Amino acid sequence: MKRNLLKYFITAGFVTVFSGISHFAMSQNTVGPVKLEYNYPADKSIIYAGKSTMAQIMDIQGQTMQTDVNSAMDCSVKAMGKQDNNLKLAIVVDTLGQTTNSPMGSSGGAMQSVMGKPFNMIISPEGKPLDMSEATSLVYNVEGSGESNLSQSMSDFFPVLPSKPIAQGDVWNMSDSISTKSSAMTMKVVDNTVNKLEGFENSDGIECAKISSQHSGIWTMAIQSQGMDIFIKGPFTGTSEFLFAVKEGYFIRNTSSTKMTGTLDITSQGLSMPIVIEVKSVNELKK
Repeated sequence: MKRNLLKYFITAGFVTVFSGISHFAMSQNTVGPVKLEYNYPADKSIIYAGKSTMAQIMDIQGQTMQTDVNSAMDCSVKAMGKQDNNLKLAIVVDTLGQTTNSPMGSSGGAMQSVMGKPFNMIISPEGKPLDMSEATSLVYNVEGSGESNLSQSMSDFFPVLPSKPIAQGDVWNMSDSISTKSSAMTMKVVDNTVNKLEGFENSDGIECAKISSQHSGIWTMAIQSQGMDIFIKGPFTGTSEFLFAVKEGYFIRNTSSTKMTGTLDITSQGLSMPIVIEVKSVNELKK
């Protein structure tokens, strides 16, 4: 989460950018603590398919308005070697699209301007993004809201791994924050997690560590739209779960569910209203 949080945000009249796994059998191969690290292959691309749904509900002077957003992103990831102790990745977004349905109508479509364009990204062995400058430079327009860039999609793409070896049943806490910025929006998420290694499972012949997380934190956003300054802030809670290929060094599937309850303020209009955002997402290997 944080790492799968609110890739798209919708409010009245504008939009601002916020299965295939087979049945698992328990594996008996892993004994004792293991150190999980990202280590994507250099000789082939690992291809992911991602989908998310978001329901945003606002209370506007006693009337409820709901906006639903469906988004999709498919991408390929390939190692380009090491930079210091970190991993340099070559990434290509093959599919990127979003559709929005609200009382004001429907909008959206594919972001053709960035599809198929390669860029490099550097992550730590644990999956934290360290350099997304090339993703930031790939800019596209979201219908009804203006400019965004690929860093907002990639900032939480890789689930973050523990820094120390872990064994089945281990529980550990993590605290992280992430900020993204475009010409229309700045966003910051502070995420506190309680994580657990549930065990080891076999997915299509690949031994995977299964990690679950409980999330809580604060989400803030500042938006400029249609000449107005809009501020959103509120606490969130959620859950996530991912499978990580122990020997191969990449995640197989990552799912999350998040709920934020906060306020939306338009100071120039003297308006403040409750807002609830619920997001569900999945990223998994494409077959």
